[in-house]
Amino acid sequence: MASILSQVKNIVVVMLENRSLDNMCGWLYSNSSPQPSLYLPKQSPAAYNGLNSSLWNPSNVSYFAGDPAIKVPVVNGASSFTVPDPDPEETFANVNYQLFGPEPPSMNPKWPNLGFVVNYEYATASTANQIMQCYNTAEVPVISSLAQNFAISDAWYSSVPTQTWPNRSFFHAGTSNGNVNNGEVPDPFDWDVTNIFNVLDSVSVDWRVYSDTIITPSLTRTMFPNLWDPFLDDHFAGFDDFQDDCANNSLPPYSFIEPSFLFEPNDEHPPHDVSAGEQFLYKIWQAVSSSPGYNNILLIITYDEHGGCYDHVMPPWNAAIPDAASDPGESGFTFNRFGVRVPMIVVSPYVQAGTVFRSDSEAGTPYDHTSVLATLRDWLNIPANKMLPSARIAAAPNLAQVLTRSTPAPIPVITPPAKAAATHLPLHLPLNDLQMSLVTASARRFGQHPATMLKSIVSRQHAVDYFTKRKTRKNHY
Repeated sequence: MASILSQVKNIVVVMLENRSLDNMCGWLYSNSSPQPSLYLPKQSPAAYNGLNSSLWNPSNVSYFAGDPAIKVPVVNGASSFTVPDPDPEETFANVNYQLFGPEPPSMNPKWPNLGFVVNYEYATASTANQIMQCYNTAEVPVISSLAQNFAISDAWYSSVPTQTWPNRSFFHAGTSNGNVNNGEVPDPFDWDVTNIFNVLDSVSVDWRVYSDTIITPSLTRTMFPNLWDPFLDDHFAGFDDFQDDCANNSLPPYSFIEPSFLFEPNDEHPPHDVSAGEQFLYKIWQAVSSSPGYNNILLIITYDEHGGCYDHVMPPWNAAIPDAASDPGESGFTFNRFGVRVPMIVVSPYVQAGTVFRSDSEAGTPYDHTSVLATLRDWLNIPANKMLPSARIAAAPNLAQVLTRSTPAPIPVITPPAKAAATHLPLHLPLNDLQMSLVTASARRFGQHPATMLKSIVSRQHAVDYFTKRKTRKNHY
């Protein structure tokens, strides 16, 4: 590890939902000023791999049969803060179509990244051009100014070309236990694997998961049965506790922050208002930057997966197969290719403003979510016999190269959110896939039958009522 990483005392991760790099940060450096000041590693291309007006997708499925394309160009800016609406598809089969069109996945695709509009139109039956609308810096000023004042990767990939649970499992455990989708009825016992929180316990390193919700339980805790033990209750807290811990300079070495996924959602899961996510990020920045321990905090901002949102870069192949359960896993997938690019911003006073970074792996291994696990391993000097055994983590490059300053930079002024967020979504709407998984996994955790629960909990109001009653009776999750 670079010696400067020894300055870090606290690593804080916030993970939002279902946005690609192009969707949130594709136009980040499209204007003449400012431009990146540093590209890492130094031999990498000196150009940010964002959007340009020549990019497009066909809207006619007949294009894949040889007809001329009816082109839908990428758009600089979105028509509303809830684009795309409705929610795009994000399962393994749909992501394959988005990336490869009707052909099977291959290293030399005929139609790379040209299936987004058609997939959105046919799978979602919506105004398909919404999928090509990508937010600009004026619309999402918080994530944009954090990226420009610190570091962003334009080559950070989700770990699996699919939806939330597999990618969050890779982020926490380096494997999805062979699962390529959340599951029709998501069951946490299908994801019962050792995770980084178990590892930190085994080496006596403190950690905490902070959730910005008063109704639902922690998604991270819900996913992994080995985190259900009541003796772990003190490791799970609310967002106000995070703010207090920042103010008191009492953060644990590792913190993971969750947004609100259901009631007044600020997770940015389409079609949730991205301004709510911007407000949330701004609160996190305020808590971190005003902390007495600011100079020792490394803040990581990322998204679990692209959620069906357009991105123009084909994910790499030759990913390390993490374990036996993945060789092959569900649907015959061997986990030998990465998922779609997502935003990854690294915030630290030891980061040079305007940094754009890519993998510095000598083997050519790109960054994916397991790179955070590799960073934790190397930062904490976790021995091999205690660390997660995933081959994906073993191959992953860490984040040490991003900390290039020898002295801390002054705290920059970060642009506040563009507008007040509209978080009060109608509760009669059906559950999205993530909300459904929170219901079924919680039912399993508390001895109820998941499939039966889904028959009675079909709307967001039903889910709010279910979790509110549970919270009232038990007082904690």
